[in-house]
Amino acid sequence: MAEKCSAINKRGTPCQAAAVHGSPFCALHGDPERAAELGRMGGLKNRHYVETDPVTIAKPSTPEDVQNVLAQTLVDMRAKKVDPRTATALAYVSGFLLKSFQTTDFEQRLARLEAERQKEDNRAEGT
Repeated sequence: MAEKCSAINKRGTPCQAAAVHGSPFCALHGDPERAAELGRMGGLKNRHYVETDPVTIAKPSTPEDVQNVLAQTLVDMRAKKVDPRTATALAYVSGFLLKSFQTTDFEQRLARLEAERQKEDNRAEGT
């Protein structure tokens, strides 16, 4: 019967793999760089997204622009051209952008109302 690997795994328990002949370790613990490379290869195989050229979008300057970008991102995510993490980040940041548009709009409306009120007050004082 083959000897067991003498390495301790991340959980703190002994590795249960068979040791390579002439070594106290299994194939992965005996060559950590090989283990890392195999892990990278597995991770690359797990990506199911179409590699596309980077897309440059114009700076969204209206809520409608943000809506269009989000809609296109949804379409691209469903077509596996954009990974869900990127889409999530874009949606998150878009929420702040929409909130800033709303705040700017309110501030502009308030400034107009204050200016109109000031004009009315000035007219009332003049009469």
